[in-house]
Amino acid sequence: MQKALLNLKTSVQRVRDIACDIDNNASAALANPTALARHETTQCAATVILSGFLESFMRETAEGMISEICARNVPFQDLPDKIRVTHFLAGGYFLHERAKYERKTGAFAMTESANVVRRLASVGIPQPPYELLWEAFADTQANPGPDAIGDFLRNFDVQKPIPALAAAMNVSANTLVIRLRSFIEVRNECAHTGSSSKVPTTSDIQDYCDLVEQTANGIVLVLQTVLARAPFALPTINAQPPPAVPPPTP
Repeated sequence: MQKALLNLKTSVQRVRDIACDIDNNASAALANPTALARHETTQCAATVILSGFLESFMRETAEGMISEICARNVPFQDLPDKIRVTHFLAGGYFLHERAKYERKTGAFAMTESANVVRRLASVGIPQPPYELLWEAFADTQANPGPDAIGDFLRNFDVQKPIPALAAAMNVSANTLVIRLRSFIEVRNECAHTGSSSKVPTTSDIQDYCDLVEQTANGIVLVLQTVLARAPFALPTINAQPPPAVPPPTP
């Protein structure tokens, strides 16, 4: 998960650099309508790209989280109900879509679908190891707003995902929902029309960068909390005190 977070921050920094470059050339753009239009298009595109970065982060994080869970060697029947249900229910849907894609593209060997089936069935063995289907946990609904993020965390057995995420980000749940919805509304308008009735300013873009990074940090903190509790918590090894050193012989 830390790798996914690092990848996100590296990507977001590129958008920050673009916003700074636009600011540095603002005076020239104001005198040139063509340059101004180009900047406004870039500002709309940057908002869409940021949403894509958050989606990619969530997918990478799902894969990392599932790897962590599988590595804990918890018997499948002892996993939280939500995780077991997601593996089968969302996993079955993923298999359906993958098989449809392979048939459509003429890949009649269905090797990818067979791999999904293998991983789905791997939990039938009473004891680990098994392979949870990480793709079943990675659905961002192509729209990483509060509802999609809430469902994402809920699949990992986070009972109250948005309040938990808001607490990890040190903001109120209401504030988080408003900021995410506002961001996604602008993102959707830019993505579907190529522009926006109110073009995001460079200040808006920097705020969106902050929101995306803070949300990603919060997601990692929430999932780390999940891993730190039963049944995933690793056993604590009680440290033994060092042996007593006898006093020097007089």
